Amino acid sequence: MREARAPPAGATATAIGGPAGRVVAVVGAVTGAATMAGARGAEAVRSVGLALALAATASAVAAAAPARGGAGVEVRASKRGFEPSQLTLRRGESVRIVLSSADAEHCFAIDALRIEKRIVPGRSTTVDLTPDRAGVFPFYCCLESGEAAAVERGQITVAE
Repeated sequence: MREARAPPAGATATAIGGPAGRVVAVVGAVTGAATMAGARGAEAVRSVGLALALAATASAVAAAAPARGGAGVEVRASKRGFEPSQLTLRRGESVRIVLSSADAEHCFAIDALRIEKRIVPGRSTTVDLTPDRAGVFPFYCCLESGEAAAVERGQITVAE
């Protein structure tokens, strides 16, 4: 774990976790350096600092954003089926489906969209999806057969 440091004299910092915390640290360090550099160099240091802060912010936002800005949906697979088993999406809108399981290995398959993902217990699996057409698309666990296969099913409804 990294040691927390106080910002330089004249700088302010706010404790924020994750990528945004790095942005705050960059801005605090640059502000402090500008204070120490004097009037002439201060403006140049602030300009460089602003550019670094903007780049760090863009990087943090891109890393945290679901599929091209889409929403995230959590789906849990178990021997009792998928929860939720019904998803409603909009055509052309990106969504990140986060799949998980606690009881056993499962599969998430949507034949019409050519998607098949393995779900391992204790680990998340993601599916980034941008539906290009409206309709009803059934999904199922491709590892099950018989009665278990009848339970481990669901559907995605894509509306205009």
